[in-house]
Amino acid sequence: MKILIIGSGGQIGKAVSAAAGALGHQVFGADIKSAGARFALDLADMGSVGKVVEAVKPELTALCSAMTYVDGCEKEPDLAWKINAQAPGGLAAVCLDTGSRLVYLSTEYIFDGKNGPYSETDPVNPISVYGRTKLEGEVRVLGRMKDALSIRTTVVYSFDRAGNNFIMQLIDSSSRGVEMKVPLDQYSNPTYAPELADFILELSMAGKSGVYNVAGADRLNRYEFALKACEAFGFKKDFLKPVTTAELKQPAPRPLNAGLKMDKLLADIGKAPAGADKNLKFLRQKF
Repeated sequence: MKILIIGSGGQIGKAVSAAAGALGHQVFGADIKSAGARFALDLADMGSVGKVVEAVKPELTALCSAMTYVDGCEKEPDLAWKINAQAPGGLAAVCLDTGSRLVYLSTEYIFDGKNGPYSETDPVNPISVYGRTKLEGEVRVLGRMKDALSIRTTVVYSFDRAGNNFIMQLIDSSSRGVEMKVPLDQYSNPTYAPELADFILELSMAGKSGVYNVAGADRLNRYEFALKACEAFGFKKDFLKPVTTAELKQPAPRPLNAGLKMDKLLADIGKAPAGADKNLKFLRQKF
């Protein structure tokens, strides 16, 4: 299958590209110029996006790119809207014209974090610019393409030297002996990027559409996850400082009591991602 990965230089894009290549698919990467992908594009410029899709003519397009810096979205809401809401809708229209199926990566931040964990049918209520723009992107994609697939995930991590995911921040802080403030009150399901990639492809190859939650099996607060990571990597834990989210004084509000349920995923394909302990052991082998 010919697959176009938009955001191929990012954490999830790299994982999907590697997984698709290992399965023998023909993979085409697209990203901003500096990412060194085969095709350069700018999600804020739908003209460049359309040209790439029309040039590749993929059977499947995976939108793995977004403006994911939550506080940055709060500071630049217009740019966040352009990239996270308008671009996915425009891409859906292009995919519809070219006959490509589309996979959209969504987030648990579309929920307010008051009554988690959440299923695919629970009412959404985003409390940040990031959450609102990502929800709008999902709505536009699913509204334009009946066979589109939206995968909601959260706290994605992997060993990515160029990235800044939670685990890479932890590894960096530990190696430099720098204190890392970690919230005790933010609950989510940490998700291993390579495993997420496998499920993205499996759901896509099975012709699934609509919304699916795909996240790690364990619902943990960030501090609990950090402790598990330190144990897996053999790090001392004294550089970790447990705090409340309020103490961090972040510009964007966070959904605190969040997390995702995987009942639908289990019912439809008979399996779900593993827990943090197992995946952290896999990750330990990477560095």
